[in-house]
Amino acid sequence: MKPSTIVLIICIVLAGSASLYTQTPPASSKPEAFEPLPTLNASTILQPQYLSGPNFTVRDPVPTDSGSDQYTIDSDYGVFTADGNAMLMRRVAEIQGIAALQAMSQTTEFTQAAAQAAATPLNVAQDLVTNPLPTLASVPRGILGFLNQAGQAVKNVADGNASGIGQGQLVENLSGFAKTKRDLALRLGVDPYCNNQVFQNELNKVAWPAFLGKVAVGLGMGAVGGAAGATLHGLNWTATLQDSLRDKSPGELRQMNLDLLTNNMGIAPDAANAFVNNSAISPTTQTLTVAALAQLGNIPGQGEFILQAANSQDEHDALAFQQSALIMANLNNTTPVARITHLNGLTVCQTNDGTVVVPIQWDYVAWTPMVERFVTALKTAHFDQRPSGYLVAITGVISPMAGDALTARAIKFSEKQLPNPLN
Repeated sequence: MKPSTIVLIICIVLAGSASLYTQTPPASSKPEAFEPLPTLNASTILQPQYLSGPNFTVRDPVPTDSGSDQYTIDSDYGVFTADGNAMLMRRVAEIQGIAALQAMSQTTEFTQAAAQAAATPLNVAQDLVTNPLPTLASVPRGILGFLNQAGQAVKNVADGNASGIGQGQLVENLSGFAKTKRDLALRLGVDPYCNNQVFQNELNKVAWPAFLGKVAVGLGMGAVGGAAGATLHGLNWTATLQDSLRDKSPGELRQMNLDLLTNNMGIAPDAANAFVNNSAISPTTQTLTVAALAQLGNIPGQGEFILQAANSQDEHDALAFQQSALIMANLNNTTPVARITHLNGLTVCQTNDGTVVVPIQWDYVAWTPMVERFVTALKTAHFDQRPSGYLVAITGVISPMAGDALTARAIKFSEKQLPNPLN
């Protein structure tokens, strides 16, 4: 979620629950002790592979803003920011991916292949006139209408200059070319649809010769470190799921996810369509979210979760919903989730034993007045099944003071619920 989203949700929860718990404290009660939000040190909190590498360094001051650690990354390819731990992992993977793609593009083999690739569409178009039947048999449907227009676009792609629209988009729509791009990105541990334009430029530059079979897809991948592959994991990662992300177009993924939501989970078509057609949710994030929800079985509340996720405004929002779904899927492996509910927009689930669980992307929990009021509101909220206990399951860590305060209020907590960059 955006930096302010966690605070906004908590404020809404508090506003909706205030009448349930507001009371005048006894005159003898002592003022609650709280702590300020800290500025963390990257060199202290991060695993080495996320702190620095051959092509990047994370700046040491890491402010904690509204539940998200705020990172600035200096790299050989520019300065990047990461709003939260999950985005830091993505940025590091993208930077490593850029390095690997550049390593591929600088080989003699690539240079020769790129030169051959630039002329290929025009050669194919000429072959349609001189030798039509074999040529038609070798060209996938959908390409023929624009092959004559594609020559300059292919050259732009080979040079890394395609803008992603106009002529460049024509080439990206070639059958097989987009699949090659997805295959390359996934091998690098990067979302093929990420909004990092530097990465996308390098991906376009390499994918065309690779698509034509002139350059092996794995060439130069040795530049990728161990951190990259962790970014897309966090659930039962199956070969079938990875194959779907590689082999299916965005439209095919949307239809697959729509079918799962409406036919398998019984989610209302309006909510399902709003979710799969939200451009702020990348096809990868969409697919991983649906796959995680599917692991829960057909339980109450999935439709409301999808409706909430459909309101995502940007990549960070969408990733936060994905992580909530992943936390619930992992929890379901040991303690089955019975239902998903919402407290004024905040995702909450209950397990079969009645435990109320808050599965949330939260990098650093400090004990502040806001968190104290949130905990009180949570414990006074109404649930269909009487709570047998409370658990806050987060992606990050909880300060010692916050941990003590939660324990004193009979709130259990679990940290680092998903792969993360923290020590």
